[in-house]
Order: sequence, then C-alpha cells, then structure tokens
Amino acid sequence: MTKITPPETFFGHQLGADRKIARWDQIVKYFQLLESESPRIKVINMGPTTEGNPFLAVLISSEENLANLDRLQEVNKRIADPEDVESDEAEKLVAEGKAVVIQSMSLHATEIGGTQMSPELAYDLLTREDEEAKRIRDEVISIMIPSFNPDGQIMVTDWYNEWLGTEYEGCYTPFLYHKYCGHDNNRDAFMLNTIESNYMAELMFRAWPPQAYQDHHHMGSYGARLYVSPYSDPIHPHGDPLVWRELQWYGSHMAYKLEEEGKLGIVNAAIFSGWAHLGYHWIGIYHNIPSMLTESASAKLATPLYIHPEQLKAETKESSLVGTRMLPHYKPTTNFPNPWPGGWWTLRDIVEQQKISAWALLDQMARNRETVLWNQYQKAVRQTERGLDGSPQALVIPEDQHDPRTMELMIQKLTEMGVKLYKAMEPFTADGYIHGTGSYIIPLAQPKMGLLMTLLTRTRFPDDSFTRRGDGTPHRPYDTATDTMAEFMGVSVQQADYMSDLQVEPVTEYKKPVGYVDEASKVGYLIDTRENHAYKAVNMLLKENVPVKRITEPVMAGDLELPAGCFIVEPGYEEKMNPVAEEVGVNFHALAEIEAEMKPVKALKVGMYDRFWGGNMDTGWTRLCLEQFCFDYDLLFDDDILEGDISEYDVIIFTHDSPEMITGGDDLKKWWKETRPGWPLPTFPPEYESGLGEKGKEKLAEWTKNGGTLLCIGGSCQYAIDTLKLPITNVVKDLNSKEFHCPGSTLRVNIENTHPAAYGMPEEALALFWSSPAFKINPGPDNHLYEVVAYYPESDLLESGWLIGEDKLVDKIAAINAHVGEGRAVLMGPRIQHRCQTHGTFKLLFNSLLG
Repeated sequence: MTKITPPETFFGHQLGADRKIARWDQIVKYFQLLESESPRIKVINMGPTTEGNPFLAVLISSEENLANLDRLQEVNKRIADPEDVESDEAEKLVAEGKAVVIQSMSLHATEIGGTQMSPELAYDLLTREDEEAKRIRDEVISIMIPSFNPDGQIMVTDWYNEWLGTEYEGCYTPFLYHKYCGHDNNRDAFMLNTIESNYMAELMFRAWPPQAYQDHHHMGSYGARLYVSPYSDPIHPHGDPLVWRELQWYGSHMAYKLEEEGKLGIVNAAIFSGWAHLGYHWIGIYHNIPSMLTESASAKLATPLYIHPEQLKAETKESSLVGTRMLPHYKPTTNFPNPWPGGWWTLRDIVEQQKISAWALLDQMARNRETVLWNQYQKAVRQTERGLDGSPQALVIPEDQHDPRTMELMIQKLTEMGVKLYKAMEPFTADGYIHGTGSYIIPLAQPKMGLLMTLLTRTRFPDDSFTRRGDGTPHRPYDTATDTMAEFMGVSVQQADYMSDLQVEPVTEYKKPVGYVDEASKVGYLIDTRENHAYKAVNMLLKENVPVKRITEPVMAGDLELPAGCFIVEPGYEEKMNPVAEEVGVNFHALAEIEAEMKPVKALKVGMYDRFWGGNMDTGWTRLCLEQFCFDYDLLFDDDILEGDISEYDVIIFTHDSPEMITGGDDLKKWWKETRPGWPLPTFPPEYESGLGEKGKEKLAEWTKNGGTLLCIGGSCQYAIDTLKLPITNVVKDLNSKEFHCPGSTLRVNIENTHPAAYGMPEEALALFWSSPAFKINPGPDNHLYEVVAYYPESDLLESGWLIGEDKLVDKIAAINAHVGEGRAVLMGPRIQHRCQTHGTFKLLFNSLLG
C-alpha cells in the first residue's frame, strides 16, 4: 500500500496545536490526498455550500466493503425500512450487512475541535493495523462530515488569524458564521431550508440511514470538560424506547474509553435534555437512529484558556435550563466521577477527547455489528406496529387548505425525510369527514411513526418535577417547546382511524406543482392572496414591469369569493405570466367580471437593520425568507442609519432583538450585567461594538414621522415603542416566570384579515410565541391612530408547547398598526418568520413590504 501522508506532515503542525487552525480548503485537499493514497476511503463532494465551498462526505471502510458499496447500501436501506421483510430474511440481511455510522463535525463553526480532529481520525482509521482498527474497517462503514459548515469554518479561521497576536486574539466572530442562520444551523433538520441541511437529509434519511449518528460540538468553558450521551430528562414521547437504551449503551462505552485514556471531567446524562430542538442530533431519534452529541469545554478558539479551580462549577447550575438538575454541583457523582481540577485548557485537549469519543462509537458498533443492525430492524418493525395498533392510524392532509401551495411545500419536506405517503385519486371519507381528490394520506404504520407524530400532531411540553424547581419556577426548555411543522406552516392535519376504501397512488418522488394561466381574459387575472407563493409571483411580475393591483375589500367575482388583498394582473401580459406560474406553482384565474376598489401594487424599498455582537440570527433567517419569496432588501448597519440617507427607504425592518442590543453603549452594558450576572460582556474590536444610540432613535423617529414604515418583530417592538414614544404597554414584560411562561409555543390568534397588514390570513391562525410581547393600548386622545391587526382570544390559547399564565394574554393584542405622523409602526409580537419556518404567518411580514 502507498505510504499515507500523516496530518502533521501535510499541515505542518499537529492538529489542535496552540494558535493554529487548519483552514477548510487545506482540509479538503488533505482528504483528496488520502483518497489518492488509500483504497479504504471514498471522498464525495455532495455539492456547493451556501457560499460555494465543497461539502464533503467521507466514507472509510475496508477495501472489500468499499468495492461492494452498492450492495451494502441496499442491505442497509432494507434493514432500516423493512417493509415486507420477515424475521428470517432480516436475519440474513443482518448477517450480510455492515454497521453504518455518520459523524459530523463543527456544525457550529466557532466550535472548531471536530473539524480539526477529523483528519487525524481518518488517518488513524486508514493506517492503524491493530485488531481493533481492523475490526472497525471490516464491520463498519464510517461516514464523516468533516465540516457541517464549511463557510463558517473559513470565516472563523480567517477571523482568528486576523486578530492573532492582538488583545482580541481568540474572540468569537462578531457576525453570523453562516450567511443565513449562524448558530441556528442545527435547528433546520425538519424544515431543510439551507443547502447544508438538505445534503445531510439526503445522506442520513435516504441514502445511508445509519445505526448511529454523532455530532461533535463545544459548550461553555467553566464546567465539565466533555459531555457524552445519554441525554437527561425529560424525553420526547415518540421515540422508540430502544433508542433511549442505545444512547445509554453508546455513551457508557465512550465514557469508559475516555476514563481509560485518563481524560478528566467527563459527564453524561446531564446538561442536555432529551426533549429539545429538532437538530439532526435530536430529530434522528424519531427516525429510529440513536443520535448523540459530544460537547467539549471551549478554549478561546485555538488559544489556550487558563481556568482557576474556584472558577469551575456545574455547567449550568445557575441557569434555568431544563436538564441542569442532573449536574447540581461540581463534585464527583455517578455520571461525573472524575472532575477536572483546573489549569490550562487547549484546543489539543478538545481534539483528543473528541477523537476518543468518535473512535469509541466506531469500536462499540464494530464489536456488536449484528446487534446494532438487528436493533435497527426491531425499531422499524415496532414503530410500524405501534402505528398499526394505536390511535390515530393515519394522518390526513386535506386538499382543501387555506394555502394549498404551502401544504404542497410541507409534503415536499416530508418526502425529503423519507416519509411514506399517498395521494387520493378520488374523494373519500375518514372518521366521518369527506376529503377531496388530491388529499394526502399518511399511514402511521411505518418506521417513521414517531417523526410523524412529532411533526404533525399537537405537542405539550411536560410540566413536572423535571421541568420545574422545587419552588415551582419553571426551567426553560433547551430551545422551543414545540417544533410542530404543520402548525408552524399553517397546514391543517386531521387524525383518522377509519377510512372508506379509496384509490391512492404512492408519492415516491415529490413533483413540485406547476401553476397555470387560464384562457385569455379581458378583465384580468386573479392571484389568490391566501397563498404565500402569490407574493413571490407578484414580486417576479413587478420585476418584469407587469402592472398588478390589489382589491381592498372582500368581493364576489362571478362564482369566485375573493378575500381582501387578492392580486389582480392586467390582461395582455400572458407571456410573462406563464413562466411565473410554471416556476412558482400558483394559478392565474381569468376573471369574467369584477367590481371592486383596487389599488396599484408597487415593490417598496426595504432596508433591514443588522448588527454585530455576534450577529442576529433572526435577521439572517429573515434574509433567507425574503430571498425565497423574491423580495429585494438592503442590510443596514449602524453607519448606514447614523450617517447615511435613509429617506430612500419605504420600510425598515427590525427583527427579533432586545432593545439594548440595538441601542448598544451604556444601555447594553447595564442590561447585560443585570441579565447575565457574573458573565462579562464579550470583547470585540471597537469597530464591531455596534449600537444605534440616541442618535439612531432620533433619526428613525424623524424618518417614521416623515412617512416611513418601521416594521418590528418580537423583542424589537419595545425598541419602536421607546423610540416613537408610543402609548403601548407590553403586559408580560415584567412578569416572573411563575406568573407567565411561554417558551416557543404555538398560540391561537384572531386576525383582522381585512386590514392591509393581514391580507390573506385566515380569521384564526396559530402564531409562534417566544420571548414575544403582548400589547395593550393605553387610553388617550389618539386611540384612533392605533389599529389592532391580531389579538389573543378569551380562552384555549395554547395549541402546542407550554403556557403558564394564559390569563395574562386573554384579549391582549398580538399585532398593531400604529400611525405616526405621515408614517407608521407595524408591531408584530409573535415570531412571524421564525427561522424561515413559520409559513403560516409569513403574510404578516410580506404585506408591509408591498405598497
């Protein structure tokens, strides 16, 4: 065999060495070199990332296994989805198959250890000739994602090198380390908005469903040195019980191997709860994949950090985070038997502990290949049986939706996750309800039953001793309290146990809807404003200089009942309509007659505030949302507002943020000290310490009074209230969590859908409430200037998640349109465009961006 180049030789230093970070382009070259030197490795470039860098999947196994890869892939798929596979055939498949594991590195780009570790892990897998390594190569197909976020890896490496040797050495990037989502990139495993998420879904849910998945991360610096599986309580109800046992099994082996290697400060079954956001390391559980985290204590990127013994504490002891009760103090416990005493902590420490963890997982799977393969078969069969024997037995997605195009988008996302579903070819009855042709039926008798129940049915976060302190104070969930896809997207899903005989066709490959333009009309063409994609179509038409109007009240047009806000396209532009209909998937309905007041539509000049201090993820996601629907925008930083001419902008968006982060300066320092006692404000070079200050408030107030629209979402609404001195109070602002607590939950809201800010919305919708304000308008002589766009009902507010203190929201306002001089402030309390996921409320953003 050709001599294989060691990483240290190629990179010129040991990976993880102090003040050294290997850059992604060099890491790619190293893996390509390994592929040229060894028949035991296959490097796949899955395609370009968001910013055009290669996204790699690296397969390592024995030469014989790689030569037989197609057959082994087929066997693996049959075991993971054993439809019509009886136990005797399954035993043969298990005997033939190989264990498959996927491990991804440094999804969060400032958590650099995983990517730096990956070349060493690959080299060891290729070159070690001891029995343990041979067994791994023979029994396991190891699939490695050396960087889940190559764009961010390059940003962080270049940033670190730029400030190396200065007082800012080791500080984090002041901007998002992914163009759209920054740290939120692992919250996208169920919506698949980013290119990188789609690559992983293709690999993990369709091409190579693994028997185990592990994602390598970093955490804070002053607690345990490394967390490994399993998670702490509470756990989500729909995972197969065997998955939770496997998490303990794998985690115990990793912890054992780390102790064997003399690594200190290892904790498991603490800090990270089993009920959390749906990143890949949690959503995999509902795909019957034991999906794990490692979380290493952080250094200062590649710069060592000295930690005094008295600074060490339980990682989140003083936090209200769910899961903290399992690590109550920094003393030996059964899940933390060997605390680290303090001293220098380095990137090399992180590389070594993550490599041991990664290797231990491979070792456990190699030693128990048939067990892990049989477990995967069992989980698939048992989840299918639960779906068959339980209630409901199926989920029906009716074709008659408020926004049918968004329903089709949800179907697309489900197929991309490997869900089995069917399309009705004729009307049918389910539990007494009649559903039309084109409705979708999803049987729960399938391996992904747990995934479907998690994404498409009502979810209630547990309220018990795991989620409250002894005095009743709630611990906050790790992220949102629910990730119910259907509720986020505004799609109606009905549960069914009894269905009439029906003709269906399987949806094996999703085909995007193609819209149409009706035969020629002399009056005009209707685009239904109830569809989010109508806004994309209109934006595309406006860019082609096609005149578009909106009706301002509900009307009848022949047999069509049109809600306020529907778009009307003038006749004579059919050649430009046809490609738009085909690409976007919306229909242009020819009108025979229409009598209604109409106003011309124009694309407004939109700016969106962005800041440093690590960047604002909500702004990043909003960028993606606007781009997906063809809205043009400019990012506005401090100087653009403070020194620039903002009079050219019709709308300026402030996404969810605290007023103090927007203002900066002393306000930020005071707020940080009050809300994060004991933790200093992060240090950045002065040019990245952003804030609009009082001058920014004055300029924005003047701009609004002169005709601008200040559109604020979530927490930034308070900034508008303060800046414009609005007589509006956030009624939940000063309540403690025992009085009011609603962490990332879907609530019912009533919508005034004849108001231009709410055109196209249903009369009742579900909105995501997360650190959101709820308003009341204080009495005064100008009450008429404040228009209610959405408000909370009198009872039964909670659909999914967790709500304490419902009475505090009853009849309170969720969204306001406030007239300010010649302009207005639009205050949207709920997270209407959260992570580009809450499609059901996108129109509450879009309407204010069209004139």
